[in-house]
Amino acid sequence: MNLSITNDLGYLAIFTLVLILPKLLLRFRLPSGITALVIGIMFSMIDPTIQDDRLFRFLSQIGITSLFLFAGLEVDFGELKSDGKYLSKYIGKSLVVILLMVLGLSEFFDLSYPSATILALGIFTPSAGFIMNSMHSFNMGEDQEYWVKSKAISKELMSVVLLFIALQGHDIKSMLVSLVFFAALFAFLPLIFKLYFKFISPYAPNSEIPFLVVLSLTAGVISKELGTYYLVGAFIVGLIGSRFKHKIFKDDEQMLFSALAGFFNVFLPFYFFQAGLKISVGELTMDSFVLGLVFIVIFVPLRIILTSSSLKYILEEFINKPYQISLSLMPTLIFGLVAAGALRNRGEVDSKLIYALIFYTLISSLLPSIFFSLRKGEAKQVEQQG
Repeated sequence: MNLSITNDLGYLAIFTLVLILPKLLLRFRLPSGITALVIGIMFSMIDPTIQDDRLFRFLSQIGITSLFLFAGLEVDFGELKSDGKYLSKYIGKSLVVILLMVLGLSEFFDLSYPSATILALGIFTPSAGFIMNSMHSFNMGEDQEYWVKSKAISKELMSVVLLFIALQGHDIKSMLVSLVFFAALFAFLPLIFKLYFKFISPYAPNSEIPFLVVLSLTAGVISKELGTYYLVGAFIVGLIGSRFKHKIFKDDEQMLFSALAGFFNVFLPFYFFQAGLKISVGELTMDSFVLGLVFIVIFVPLRIILTSSSLKYILEEFINKPYQISLSLMPTLIFGLVAAGALRNRGEVDSKLIYALIFYTLISSLLPSIFFSLRKGEAKQVEQQG
């Protein structure tokens, strides 16, 4: 059956499913991003032509750039500096592990070093924005939330840099052009922010969120055209914007952060929907599932051990709940899908490996929901018995 979505009713049906169904299934602790991804896969099977629909592609761009804008704004350089000694050791360990992964993946799968780096980042990088948006359902204490956020953001900062190098390292000219663009962002964005707050903000009340979204979308699209990815430019806008949080959120920081989170929660499902549209069920093989399971068996325990060994020396509460923070950092949904898309675009990686990464990404992103659901069930049983 061919479903044409050239009419308003077709778009309305998809919008309703993508925006409402994931929210309904949250009661079963199923992450909304995974639900939207599955909806995309289903529609790609019904009508493959919608893969190239410009509306959904544009909505997905708004979703991914606003998410990384939010992640960049969450960066508190003061907090990172105060815990710099610990976080630098953690990042150092992570770099060593990623280097070993790159060497191993390159050797075992006969990949170039850039492709092996992208694959390693897709496996190893927690998706900070996705995790922070889900933490409210994890029922953690403030100390635990702080360390989850700090670790996720610090590792994502590292991974954004490594992803840029992996995507551009083969072409020095393109890399230099991109570096000039990103240097210009760091140089001129503070001035743009100052001009905005002086000449626009006083006469355009409540325009801070639209201003940030437009900036991040513009920077993201340009960085994609330069051969990197949307998230790099959008993340830089968020980083620069974090220096002006006292002006952006001058009235009520929590309220405006919630408004921004609400904004990307509307558009982010379309990023997952668009990613699902790109998945061809016909290319899925048993080898992909087996390889994905191998990734889970090897890399999930490795990531848990790395995080646990770092935290147990500095957080007393961690001794009583040894895996709560580690499991909260497991979701790789955003970076995993970004890495899968980047590998697909490079055209030199077997589709079996790409779908293995996607399968690993889905399972690792479900782990916190499964773990905390089980813990909640056990707590209820204990309470009833008591």
